[in-house]
Amino acid sequence: MRETVAALRPRKILLIDDDELIAGALRSHLASAGCDVDIASDRAGAEALMARRSYVAVMVDPYLTGGVVGDRLALIDSVRTMQPEAALIVATAYATPAIAASLAEGRIQQLLIKPRPVAELGRAVIFPTLEGPDE
Repeated sequence: MRETVAALRPRKILLIDDDELIAGALRSHLASAGCDVDIASDRAGAEALMARRSYVAVMVDPYLTGGVVGDRLALIDSVRTMQPEAALIVATAYATPAIAASLAEGRIQQLLIKPRPVAELGRAVIFPTLEGPDE
């Protein structure tokens, strides 16, 4: 019975992506599946949301505008520090050896190379949350 109740409870999801079309479409898709979705378009916004809420899953594109020249793993590190229990899914068009190493080390649960259909991105976020923490 516990699994049934947990599966029906709205899942708190954070999307960190500066592409408004992708983030908006994915939010709509996840909301239709019963998820409670927040969106941040930059690191500061994501950190503000993570300071106020706990998420069962975070999907991040670590290469936000201007981020390609900066510290590529800073956003991933921030999510791992602030949301250690959350499933962390990286969806990016710029898979680097450093991101692949994060996957191998278990710091991220899944790496998806964009572009991908919204439904596929949604599945990647929803399925890790089915075993999420009780609140």
